[in-house]
Formats: sequence, C-alpha cells, structure tokens
Amino acid sequence: MSSSQEYLIKIDLFGIGRLHGQIIRHLAPLSADAVLDKLPFVLRGRFSFGSKSYWTLPGMELYKGPNPKSSNIAKKGDLIYNPKTDELIIVLEDIKMENKINKIGEITDNLELIIHARNGLNTKISRRTLE
Repeated sequence: MSSSQEYLIKIDLFGIGRLHGQIIRHLAPLSADAVLDKLPFVLRGRFSFGSKSYWTLPGMELYKGPNPKSSNIAKKGDLIYNPKTDELIIVLEDIKMENKINKIGEITDNLELIIHARNGLNTKISRRTLE
C-alpha cells in the first residue's frame, strides 16, 4: 500500500514488458520530487558501458545535487538518480558508483526483463494505480 511518501510507478520497456516500482520520497526529497514532476516521460535507455550492471536513462534535466543521505553504494533493484551525469538508473546488480548518488526508489517486480533490452530502447516511466 502506498503512503503519502511512496508513489507507485510503472516502467514500460517498449516491446518487452513492464516493470513496477515505487518512488520513496523521504530517501532524496528534492530528486524524487523533480522526477515526480516530470512524470510521465519517455527516454532512450542503455546499459552501462561494457557491462549489464545497470540500465540508464540519460538526459533527465533535473540537475539536483547530492543530499545528506547520498552514498556511492547501490543495491540490485534500486532506482537512483546520479546528479553528476544527470541520469536515472535502474540497478541490476550490487555496485559501487564512482560518485555519490541519490536513491529515490526501488523496482518491486519484473527486474529481469531489462536483460532482454537493447541499447536505445524507448523506456516510459509513469505513475500507476493499484490494479
């Protein structure tokens, strides 16, 4: 169940399927609010260079810096915003980033669908209601 601080989202990977997740506002309020204000949006996603450790959506145009809870550690299923590169990232395996990132939420199901994606795939993120 979603509280006033948790917002349900759906992530459509065109031609592949849909992921479900949530944005948890208290983790990074400024970054989370900026993402929520942009919903819905479509960006071309791609894998990190040289590996499939995360799916990135560059060009968010949020420009929100690190917050007091920022860390450079990300866990599988995290939804993070990287203020240095201005990209939204879906983490596919536990990783350590080179700079501090803002965790804004998590993917709750179907994370494995991203493995079937190809670079340049349109990815739509929007709010969802309980179905």
